[in-house]
Amino acid sequence: LYIKTLEVKMRVKIAYTVGEDQVEQEVAEIITRASTDLDMAYQEIVNIQNQLDTGTGDLNKNIEGIHFARTKLAKADQILEDCNLILQGLEQTRKNIEEQENEVQSG
Repeated sequence: LYIKTLEVKMRVKIAYTVGEDQVEQEVAEIITRASTDLDMAYQEIVNIQNQLDTGTGDLNKNIEGIHFARTKLAKADQILEDCNLILQGLEQTRKNIEEQENEVQSG
C-alpha cells in the first residue's frame, strides 16, 4: 500500500484596493488561474487513464501524476474559495449601498 500525503505550500492572503466597478473583472482574472490549474489536472488524469487502459507507462509516474493532479485541484479549490468570498463581499457592499440610498430617499 502506497500512501503519500498531499503537500500544499502555505498560501498567504494579500489585499489590494480596486474600484467597486472593477471587482468582477479582477475576480474573472483570478478565476483564470483556477481554470488553468483545473485544465492541467484534467489533462494529467486523462493521460494516466489512457496509460492504465493500455497498460503502458510507468506505475510510479502514474502515482506521481495523480499527486500532481490532486495538488492542482487543491490549488484551484482555494482560488475559487477566495473568489467566492470576494464576490460575497461585493454583494454585501452593494446591498449596503442600496439600503443607504433607500434610507436617504425615504428620510
